[in-house]
Amino acid sequence: MEEQNMLNSHEEIIHKNILPRLDVLEEAQNAFRQEVTLLKSDLMGVQRGQAQLEVTVMKDGKETRALLKQFVTHVLGQDEKETQAEIDRGKQKWEIIGKVAVALVGSGGLLYLVVEAFTK
Repeated sequence: MEEQNMLNSHEEIIHKNILPRLDVLEEAQNAFRQEVTLLKSDLMGVQRGQAQLEVTVMKDGKETRALLKQFVTHVLGQDEKETQAEIDRGKQKWEIIGKVAVALVGSGGLLYLVVEAFTK
């Protein structure tokens, strides 16, 4: 009889204390699994978004490099044209100075001959 009472007592403890606790633990574990599943799906979405962002940044970087290359080519071309124009202006200036010098020296020599001829 005492054994029966002890069995009944253990059974009552199991039904009143242990089984409700196990039910709570199972519910918490199921909620945790659902939360982990949601986090995994969110993480996958973030990873996809990051991959798309990387592609976009790389594409924009390529376009930016192409535009910068065109800009640098244009600026360097302008500098080259300006430098060449300055060189050409310098050449023209020296050509004019040379022609004037030749004219002055040439006419000076001619003038010297005329003056010499009249003075003799």
